[in-house]
Amino acid sequence: MAKKKNKEKKKKPMASSNKMSVKGRLFMIGFILLGLALLPTTLLLGVGMLPSISAFFIGNRRNGARVSTIVAMNAAGCIPFILKLWSVEHTFDASMAIVMDTQSMMVIYVAAAFGYMIDWSVTGVVSSYLYQKGVQRMKAIRKRQEFLISHWGDGIAGKVDNSEGS
Repeated sequence: MAKKKNKEKKKKPMASSNKMSVKGRLFMIGFILLGLALLPTTLLLGVGMLPSISAFFIGNRRNGARVSTIVAMNAAGCIPFILKLWSVEHTFDASMAIVMDTQSMMVIYVAAAFGYMIDWSVTGVVSSYLYQKGVQRMKAIRKRQEFLISHWGDGIAGKVDNSEGS
């Protein structure tokens, strides 16, 4: 018998998952162009949103609620100064004046810190609530188990002495 020649074409290696799609590339190009067109706002947001950026990169990926809370509160701190920048004059000098003003940066960063505090306090309250709910459930299970033992005996709970009948 003659051997069959393997005429399979070499498969192209699959694109790695870290490559962006065409839509993603277009979005990034548009985002960069928009950032350049609105450079004063980009500067203010770049400096003002530093706590959010650090929370995104420092925090673990499964804890998205923390990052979302910090970003929301940080953005809430930035919005009044962005509106001030847009309403007065949208220039690089006006943006630098807001960034160099310690009071405005303090408001923005305290808002981000408030996001951390919200996350910390809500996490504590929710974990305490869930713990108490679990304790109550365990008490209810034990009460039900005692009721079943009183009606059916120790065998229902798996407490049978196997040494009697042997």
